[in-house]
Amino acid sequence: MKIRTILTLTLLAGLLCVSAARAECDVTVSETTVDYGKLSNSELTSHRGSVYMLDEREVRVNAVCSEPQAMAIFISDDSGQRRFRFGDSGDIVISAQQAVLDGKPVDLGKTLTHGSFVPKQERNRKKLLVLNNDGLLPVRNGEVPVGQQFSVLLRIRPALKPEQQHPQDEEDLLANLTVQVESQ
Repeated sequence: MKIRTILTLTLLAGLLCVSAARAECDVTVSETTVDYGKLSNSELTSHRGSVYMLDEREVRVNAVCSEPQAMAIFISDDSGQRRFRFGDSGDIVISAQQAVLDGKPVDLGKTLTHGSFVPKQERNRKKLLVLNNDGLLPVRNGEVPVGQQFSVLLRIRPALKPEQQHPQDEEDLLANLTVQVESQ
């Protein structure tokens, strides 16, 4: 049986900083590549159930602006779908938590609108599911506060549908996610 390379998840950060306001902003990630290495077909075919989940990995995203700003961190891929794609037949589940603004814990909110930083949800949380092109916002008392440094922990968990894999296949499954910071 051949060994398959399952995933190299590449997070592209610092590539894009859209700033509608006066400050310059940068974004960095703790790991630019999350590599799951190789799995054998026997690992996938011995799995029972409709989805094979890989181990969860953590990546810290930091956005830093030269002056206090309202800011959002947007995460996207080029699939055009709401879920992050993992090769042709899988998905990546991403959750965000441990949000910190200027060294102090904050709640998380989401926005789908670039340039408009109004939390989409009525109830803000400590942990949120992140979908493609969601913007993560720091939230305090229902408002988006200004700050210079916004940090959030992403938990990344890829999933495959084993029935769609074939024993003779050997392939690289890639996901390229773009992380950008926008400020107001």
